[in-house]
Amino acid sequence: MNWTYKYRPLSTNEIVGQENAVKELIRFIKGNNPVIVYGSVGCGKTCSVYAVAQELGYEVLEVNASDQRNKEQIEQVIGNAAKQKSLFTKGRIILVDEIDGISGNEDRGGVQSLAKIIQDTAHPIVMVANDPYSKKLADLRKQCELIEFSRLDYPSIYEVLKKICKKENVEFDDLALKELARLADGDLRAAINDLQSICEDKNKLTQEDLDFIGLREKEQEITNALRLIFKSKDPKIVRQVFDNVPIDLDECFLWLDENLPFEYDGEDLANAYSCLSKADVFKGRIHRRQHWRYLVYQNDFMTAGVALAKKEKTSGFTKLRRSQRILKLWQAKMRNAKKMSISTKIAENSHSSTAKIVKDVFHFAKNYIAKNKEIIEELKLSSDEIEWITKKGS
Repeated sequence: MNWTYKYRPLSTNEIVGQENAVKELIRFIKGNNPVIVYGSVGCGKTCSVYAVAQELGYEVLEVNASDQRNKEQIEQVIGNAAKQKSLFTKGRIILVDEIDGISGNEDRGGVQSLAKIIQDTAHPIVMVANDPYSKKLADLRKQCELIEFSRLDYPSIYEVLKKICKKENVEFDDLALKELARLADGDLRAAINDLQSICEDKNKLTQEDLDFIGLREKEQEITNALRLIFKSKDPKIVRQVFDNVPIDLDECFLWLDENLPFEYDGEDLANAYSCLSKADVFKGRIHRRQHWRYLVYQNDFMTAGVALAKKEKTSGFTKLRRSQRILKLWQAKMRNAKKMSISTKIAENSHSSTAKIVKDVFHFAKNYIAKNKEIIEELKLSSDEIEWITKKGS
């Protein structure tokens, strides 16, 4: 029998490292509120749902969203389950795993269909996501409570492995067991699988056994990568932190820029932004000259540079957030859209460039245009443009 199943938590008291998240999960399930749970791999998201269901006397209907991807499949499987009453238990929890799997272009209508089902469901729906802040899941986010399951620390994993070793009569080197817990990198399920693969036949764990495990190349969430930079002062550790993050270095730059003020202050913040500005210089040289050998310098300033900018390691937990810069640029563009469209029409009629009209002419011309119907007709302004320039010119 697989040890991850054999030693799965049967009650919420057996779940390690997620006390607050589990309390929130129970509260929302009792209130029949739709929930999105998210966190790193192997931190206990799915098993917590089953443990809560066991305590509350609910049955669990688990659906993998990667298998039920489009609108028709979602409505047929999840929609029907959401309406049917449970015959043998007090209630039912509908567990939708990997909701990221229904957010692709080929799955048009899947997310919207699930969002509609949530509004009319007779049962609590719990969804599991890797990145709940993806813009493709915006419709779901508006209607759901979000619960973050934190990455497990290695002492918590070590204690679980130690209990399993005692129950399975496994002799173990204490240092080796602790190292196995560290190598799991917060993934309790992987740690248990590794322990079983090593010890199931010989009932013994030594330091030499770990040579077969090696370090896992785990794909880290950007938030975990940033926390490592913000909390560490070891350049050897942080230099490669973005290597396994599934977004490009430019987007990592925006994340750093957005979250630095929440982690650093004073001179530390100034030093960190100095490193970030140097990274931006190399980024510009790469784009202008195509000198991709500068990429290593951009990465070093963004990782080791920012990490070493602080005098001391920081403590405490700060919730990191996605960069708002792109949203602000879009909002500014929308505010100036009418101005640009009118400037383009003036440029076409005056044989000039739009940039020159915006910079040198528009500020003075808007009042004159707003009061002159002939010019408005000649420029063929739309009703929205007329309304906009009339307000600006008044």
